[in-house]
Amino acid sequence: MGEEYRYAERMFPAPADHGIAQPDRAVCSVPFGTSSYLEGAGGAGEQWYQGGGSATEKAVAEIVVYPPTRGLATQGDPFEPVKIGILVDMDLGQLLADWIDPTILALEDALNEGVWGRSPVAIVTADARGLPRENYRKMIAGYHWLVEQGCVVILGPMISDNCLTLQPIADETGVSVIGWTGAHRFASDYCFTVANGDIPTEGVMCANWLSQQGLEKVGMFWEVGSSGRDYADFFRDEAIRLGLTITREVKLEPNPRNLKEHLAEMREMGTQGLYYGGYGYSTFHFAEAFRALDWDPPRVMGTAFMFYSNSNKWAEGLEGWHGVDQLGEDGANPNYEAMVGRFEGRFGRRTRNVVVALAYDTARAAIHGIANAAIPTPRHVRDGLERIRWMPATNGGPSTYVQFGPGDHKGYKGDFLTIRELRGGELRFDGYYRPEWPSNRMHATS
Repeated sequence: MGEEYRYAERMFPAPADHGIAQPDRAVCSVPFGTSSYLEGAGGAGEQWYQGGGSATEKAVAEIVVYPPTRGLATQGDPFEPVKIGILVDMDLGQLLADWIDPTILALEDALNEGVWGRSPVAIVTADARGLPRENYRKMIAGYHWLVEQGCVVILGPMISDNCLTLQPIADETGVSVIGWTGAHRFASDYCFTVANGDIPTEGVMCANWLSQQGLEKVGMFWEVGSSGRDYADFFRDEAIRLGLTITREVKLEPNPRNLKEHLAEMREMGTQGLYYGGYGYSTFHFAEAFRALDWDPPRVMGTAFMFYSNSNKWAEGLEGWHGVDQLGEDGANPNYEAMVGRFEGRFGRRTRNVVVALAYDTARAAIHGIANAAIPTPRHVRDGLERIRWMPATNGGPSTYVQFGPGDHKGYKGDFLTIRELRGGELRFDGYYRPEWPSNRMHATS
């Protein structure tokens, strides 16, 4: 008698219930996922394709989405949410709202469909910006922090440099990431993409576009970085195959110098059209150089073109360019049109840029991977992602879909890359890339 006993206490807090679940629909713990719509006047976008948020946007740190109860009363103990991480690795500005809100919508849609109902789902965001503007360790620390929070899958990074830097770490740690990079080497045991482009393919597409304009002499700009040489090499090889002459090749830094002089020299050499491949940071500076030279040549770039949605100012800087995009022909993809309709109904704004579609498709892949898993742990979710087959895509043309498998971690299949032009403030659909054998043309003219 009189002994003092030491009892084991909970090492971690017990799950808490927000008390918001409804019988007939999925419910989110916040009406919006970012600061400008929760506390401010909303976004700054002036065109349908520009970012729907503000330049100083911040994401809600943790968002919880509850599945519909369907009238079922549980035994009373709340279930802890399964966690999906978002790894913000770059300055998104107006686009952050167009990443977080479509992610909420994708989870609400999936839970309403009955894809997952075992527990709530939490979105946990780490703002850990890395290369090329900040230090690479920040992004790695952001990934590890999300792992420590218990995330079973992580959406992001986006920048190729960060994706390739994180790749061996993710494979060793064993928590899958779904990146947005088009780097063709980013596909391994725990690295998946719902890619914002495909860098080698972009180079090939751009060379073909210039050739299809009837041009013979082209100038080439490419930006240093993990994928810069891929942008350059694949474009150069295809241009040579097509019989194009590359008059001059310029390697750029993200903050480019002497653009006006480079362009003037290209024009003096008889250059008829231009290609750019890279991150997109340097594209912002081309407009001023073209105006100074009073030169408006046909010009095309890779998916850096889609920075038109990052800020209104960036869209002005891309005036006159054609570029590789992922928005299909207007009205052609029923999944996209229906999604942006639901998005407007849910969030009260009509934002139709490509990031809304990318974010929705990425979150859909994550929740379907979780639902396909035997148990919600990182290893089983990795296996669950590989079981995704022919999942409808909101991005791209009407035949685009998302599919993974063992040894196949690149999700988009079909006509997910398109060409658009930004001119006079209008973002115009220019076509799908439909490759043909040269023999087709030879036969047609014989």
